[in-house]
Amino acid sequence: MSTDQQPVRAKRKDAAVNGERLVQAARDVFARRGLSATLEDIARQAGVGVGTVYRNFASKREIVETLYSAALDSVLTDMRSALKIDDPWLAIATFFETTATHQARDRGLCELFLGREGFGLNERIADELIDGLSALFTRAHAAGVLRAGVGFTDAWPIFAMLYGIYGVSDEQPELWRRYLQLMLDGLRAVDGPPLPAPALDEAWFRAAMIPKSAAAKAE
Repeated sequence: MSTDQQPVRAKRKDAAVNGERLVQAARDVFARRGLSATLEDIARQAGVGVGTVYRNFASKREIVETLYSAALDSVLTDMRSALKIDDPWLAIATFFETTATHQARDRGLCELFLGREGFGLNERIADELIDGLSALFTRAHAAGVLRAGVGFTDAWPIFAMLYGIYGVSDEQPELWRRYLQLMLDGLRAVDGPPLPAPALDEAWFRAAMIPKSAAAKAE
């Protein structure tokens, strides 16, 4: 092997190691602090200079899209699994619990769903999520297990409320499960007064998950 090939291979190996280190650092930082974390925060977590971050990724958006692509596809897989559950109520409860479990461990993932910090879902993910949620709720209404007036768009406010509970107590990291159960109980069919306001419409629901900045980038 010629001596001039060795430095080239060493540089490539170093670049690969730095790339993996940065992705892991970004995963840790976004999971803990959310999508407001900066490239400087990622560099500090990885133990490298911020210039190294820019040499591996053109922007923070590129890091987020790289990091969460597989995670979002995994959420859709969980949705499809829930749709295969025969019991309509168990299917809805399983979707909420599984998705909330992922979000509780990763603040950044939750913020993507809620369209925070200028990030959000792309059209493909949003379309599949809406189709799956609509199917879950339509089937549950047909079975008579959902209260009148409940719609699939109620999922967004539920996750928004849980967002304020995730990680609120180090002593009770699973506290969110208590409030998810209370909210799920509110979705069940009951002989009570009608809900005081209608659910959000689909257009609002979609716009909430795909903020204008993310939508403009996709055009």
